[in-house]
Amino acid sequence: MSGLILTKLVGRLLLPPAGLILVGLVGVLGWRRRWGRALVLASLVLFWLLGTAPVHDALLAPLEHRYPPLALNARLGSPDHTAIVLFGGGIYAKAPEYGGVDALHRAALSRTVYAADLSLRTGLSVYPSGGKSLTGRAEPEGKVMARWLVRLGVPIERIVVEDHARTTWQNAADLKPLLAAHGMTRAVLVTSAWHMPRAVWCMRAQGIAVVPAPCDYLENRLPYDILSYVPRWDTLADSGQALHEYLGLVWYRLRYGRRFR
Repeated sequence: MSGLILTKLVGRLLLPPAGLILVGLVGVLGWRRRWGRALVLASLVLFWLLGTAPVHDALLAPLEHRYPPLALNARLGSPDHTAIVLFGGGIYAKAPEYGGVDALHRAALSRTVYAADLSLRTGLSVYPSGGKSLTGRAEPEGKVMARWLVRLGVPIERIVVEDHARTTWQNAADLKPLLAAHGMTRAVLVTSAWHMPRAVWCMRAQGIAVVPAPCDYLENRLPYDILSYVPRWDTLADSGQALHEYLGLVWYRLRYGRRFR
């Protein structure tokens, strides 16, 4: 088992829903003891809370508010030295509606649309970054994003693909020499708002000057009602995504912190 697969496995076991199920199972085994009943209750309460809008938003807000949205009239720099860097967000493999060709998952598509819009408004080149999934049964994400950038109107000569990275750290590490080879000294970083703190940390760890350009926000922007306090499956998934980012930030600082420059 590779180190990356092991890391992914441990992460899935720690985070919901698997982490909460394991806590509940341990509680069931110790049901006759007070701590066992407490664990079962804790797992059920956390399942409920993580599926509600207020807890969902409380988890996402520190991540999504870390960097403000890029102003529409922001001056981003010369196309000769500034590029848009686009981090992948998942492949929609073998999409039936596109004849079985790989397309982009929701987060990746949202990021790609935003990067295309920025490129068309500013004239900056786009550097999509993403390799193959762990299964290896889909195209490299960088190539799929590049294909969609072209479909969205970005000239192909304005696209430079990185198609090997499988983690956020690898995105930044692999892009550093690619950007340098094209004379790029500044990167307008496009990724989901909840992913931006870890992405910026990795880019700056590589010594790359970054302008954050977050998109794909998950935090609610409407008032709560009574249904906001009843769990939803998609709300639980977003809360799990936020917890994944917090875990990722801790792990990256432990593993790569010494390399931060």
